[in-house]
Amino acid sequence: MKLPQSVPILTAFTARVAGREMAQLLQSPTALARALADTQTVVGHDGVLCLFDPLLLASACFKEQGEMNSSCDVRGIGLNPPDEVLQTAPVATILESIQPLRHHLLDRAMILVTFAGPGLLYSQLQDAFESCGMAGGADTDYVVDVIRNVVRSSLDLKADGIALIEQMEPGMPAELQRCHKTVRKLADFYDASYIVFNLPGAEDQELGIPAHCVFDLASPDDGMGPLFGKFDQSAASNTPPVTTVGDVPEGTTVEELKTLLQEGRAA
Repeated sequence: MKLPQSVPILTAFTARVAGREMAQLLQSPTALARALADTQTVVGHDGVLCLFDPLLLASACFKEQGEMNSSCDVRGIGLNPPDEVLQTAPVATILESIQPLRHHLLDRAMILVTFAGPGLLYSQLQDAFESCGMAGGADTDYVVDVIRNVVRSSLDLKADGIALIEQMEPGMPAELQRCHKTVRKLADFYDASYIVFNLPGAEDQELGIPAHCVFDLASPDDGMGPLFGKFDQSAASNTPPVTTVGDVPEGTTVEELKTLLQEGRAA
């Protein structure tokens, strides 16, 4: 499994490079692909996250777009069927941007399609149920089906890898942890990369994937500095990748970002 050397989180930075709001870019696959490619040209990273936003997948699950907690009928018609999630913005925009992004990148960088992982998605749906005062909670099978569908579709469309944003917590259904093993098998079948970003506050959980494929993100007040670690070099077949503690602040200059990544690779 090939791994990129640098996978910075550049959601706000990409919008700045494009000179448009990210919400606008997510309405057009071609505009999103161009923005991500232009950002890669400016920064020079070899792992492009498409696109780091923990809420994108959940927003496509709900029929009422943009109001994730407003519909109390989440058990029935409030949720899109798993196969329809792929056809719903912004997930559809992400998937449809893969091929034009590859055209723009010309093999300069790997494309890692990025969505919420099963634990995070489950929590988001669970929160919607609780906010509506509904008993029963989120449906584990629904979550697993959604994750499996977006991963398989991404890899069918020739993404180089999958990056899941996770927040697995103790006591969650075991099926959610097993879902990571399923994703890893799919990635292996497609000879694709698979990494996980753990959001701040996530508990250490056995996900069934190599430890060197998991990044622990930090909150701004954790004092961890600009970088939060690398893959285990002994387990990687190439130079261990580096990334940032979270989304690079919008005001970060190109020179600062390049220096950050260079220092990380040299550390």
